[in-house]
Amino acid sequence: MCDQCGTRAAEWDEQQDGDRFAYVTTSVRCTGCELIAHEQEQVPDGPDGYGVRIGLVPRVMR
Repeated sequence: MCDQCGTRAAEWDEQQDGDRFAYVTTSVRCTGCELIAHEQEQVPDGPDGYGVRIGLVPRVMR
């Protein structure tokens, strides 16, 4: 199984009853990922940015 896309080689291989066009791509915008990517741009390069991970936490509702 591919670590990146999750498919198996046999699914694509016609000699193994697969189909070269078994899947189509789709694009999805995730607001959470967008916020993380924007914040990641603020992390400095080099030693000051080493180990910095950006995540999401719920906003406290009152």
